[in-house]
Amino acid sequence: MNQEYLNHETHTDIITFDYSTGKILSAEFFISMWAIEQSAKEESQTLEDETLRVISHGVLHCMGHEDSTQEKKAEMRQRENEFIDLFHVKQLNNV
Repeated sequence: MNQEYLNHETHTDIITFDYSTGKILSAEFFISMWAIEQSAKEESQTLEDETLRVISHGVLHCMGHEDSTQEKKAEMRQRENEFIDLFHVKQLNNV
């Protein structure tokens, strides 16, 4: 898919097809768990966190965020971290 749709010869962890219009998010995500596992090892991350990062990355692109420059990549990483933090809310034992 990476070669066919993006003309890339490298591996990728997610390919996003964005069909969003206005404020309505609509997209297809094709995720490579093999690539996510490789990234998790390289970045010393858990598989769960790296998977959340990749999914949030795709969603952020659909929301109009870009990562074409170093500055934009840093902003994207910050937003990814904010999304990941949302999934790590401590649960109360009595709830």
